[in-house]
Amino acid sequence: MDSDPQELGATVDAAIAVDLGGTNMRAALVTRSGAIRHLVAAPTLAEEGPTSVIDRLVALIQRVAAAEHVPASVPVGVAIPGPLNPTTGVVYFGPNLPGWRDVPLRDLLMARLGRLVIVGNDANCAALGEAMFGTERDVRHLIYIALGTGVGGGIIANGQLIEGVGGLGGEIGHVSVDPHGPRCTCGGLGCIEAYAGGWAIAREGRLLVRSQRSSLIVELAGSAPVTAEVVADAAEAGDAEAKAVFNRAGLALAVGLGGLINVFNPEMLVIGGGLAQAGELIFDPFREALPRYTMRPIYPDVTITRSTLGQHTGIYGAAARVFSTPGA
Repeated sequence: MDSDPQELGATVDAAIAVDLGGTNMRAALVTRSGAIRHLVAAPTLAEEGPTSVIDRLVALIQRVAAAEHVPASVPVGVAIPGPLNPTTGVVYFGPNLPGWRDVPLRDLLMARLGRLVIVGNDANCAALGEAMFGTERDVRHLIYIALGTGVGGGIIANGQLIEGVGGLGGEIGHVSVDPHGPRCTCGGLGCIEAYAGGWAIAREGRLLVRSQRSSLIVELAGSAPVTAEVVADAAEAGDAEAKAVFNRAGLALAVGLGGLINVFNPEMLVIGGGLAQAGELIFDPFREALPRYTMRPIYPDVTITRSTLGQHTGIYGAAARVFSTPGA
């Protein structure tokens, strides 16, 4: 391909957007106005390894292109979980994609599709999607945090995504809020994710079961594994120990995000991801604690809201990654 991403914006009014997850992959044609056309999905079957996943990804993209008669000049944007280099398009590894180590995803897809391909970390893409397609469009100062199995995030300052020198910026989930806290999956101590990630909440639930401090979690889980959802159900039903798990998660979010608000002075903080469905269990302690960790003159500037993009966050994020490429 001879297309230069730096010159993309003047000519592109639509993109084939791809949300590549550990369980499912989705693709659609997305216009600059936010219209989604011909949304298709397929199982990722991540356990089969990168070659098989990429084969299915190519087939999915080609389905969209054929159905919508998309010309070759229309690029592809891919939102993918895990650290990657957005300049080279190399995926360093995928937490939910076994066997993905230094995979040159961009170049592999470009060779197969004959189209310009732009890849981005899914949480960074989501931040762009919120700024471009969310409730408050064209927000120029925004922090996005995704609460799921892990905790991802993205930061937009003066309309620009903060990616850092190697494209790994915005790892909000791995901001440490306690140097003596639990070990995180990244190897660090006391990260936001080690308190507020779904895996961390499930871990705390299992500890409650082993220490016999929550018979309700045992009852709700039955013979199935203890998950964050089970802990949430127990908390909603009045289990004090389960509720304390979410109180600690909300406090960790307040400490970490309060610091980031002080650094970036955003106009909006957007919270998304599956665990955000826990609702007030996590938002009440978060909102109550946040003013204590945010400078008084800065706190009134930030609007705190939940994502409105829902299941389309990944699709919108991948499209926004294309549309916000320098020159757009």
